[in-house]
Amino acid sequence: MTIPSSVGLLAPVRSAACRRLLAELETAFRDTGIDAYEVSPRGLEGAAPGGPDILLCLGGDGTMLGAAALAARRGMVLGGINMGHLGFLSACGRDEVPQLVATLADGSYEVHRRSLLEVRRGGEESHAPTLALNEVALMRSQTGKMIDVDVEVDGCLLNRYHADGMLVATPTGSTAYSLSAGGPLVWPSAGVVCLTPICPHSLTNRSVVLPDSVEITLRPKERRGRAGQALIYSLDGIATHPIALNEPLMIRKAPEQLKLLALPRSDYAARLRAKLGW
Repeated sequence: MTIPSSVGLLAPVRSAACRRLLAELETAFRDTGIDAYEVSPRGLEGAAPGGPDILLCLGGDGTMLGAAALAARRGMVLGGINMGHLGFLSACGRDEVPQLVATLADGSYEVHRRSLLEVRRGGEESHAPTLALNEVALMRSQTGKMIDVDVEVDGCLLNRYHADGMLVATPTGSTAYSLSAGGPLVWPSAGVVCLTPICPHSLTNRSVVLPDSVEITLRPKERRGRAGQALIYSLDGIATHPIALNEPLMIRKAPEQLKLLALPRSDYAARLRAKLGW
């Protein structure tokens, strides 16, 4: 790979451990001739096109999910140093930082491309679509309340689900909320999306794996006169938005891809064993 000329360091949680690591990384990268500096999501969003070649997050998966859409739209490589709990998306842990710096300095790092979901409400074609790396979730704003939702695939009705909610997940998101809801584990490079009902009323309503060339439409319906109960959809469990009854939520594979940083010879099977306790 190309040796980066600059690395942006994103550390939204300003703990003492993060501050120490920031200082360590700035010194280590400076010694290799790579310009490394602290950035903020707001600063990058408002900046002119360009920015650092690599955006390196100090934190957990939540930190990386919050930066994924920005990195994908700007074409930046997104990496992570796991300082959280699971760290499925991170390139390395705290103890592997010297190896990470060395691989960036000699260009031996790997970049894996991950698909994202493009999400539009109703007929808002004039509005910029939103992106999700893991999943889109449709549910009631009041937890514990079920919804009825019609699911269409390329304009054809698949089923009306009666459940706590509906998930549409990417292969990357198959190890997140979708897995907790009973969805399948999917290899990251597989060209599919997973449709999973959350706690469905019918035991025959299971995950459906679809090619990522389809467009999925979720259309929430009135349930037994409960039209006044608010509905929301969330992107990666971070951004939430209201949605009205009968308003279609259209989901398809985004044209953008996320470029995800990895150490050389990374092994996804080994990652599954380590992170899932196999």
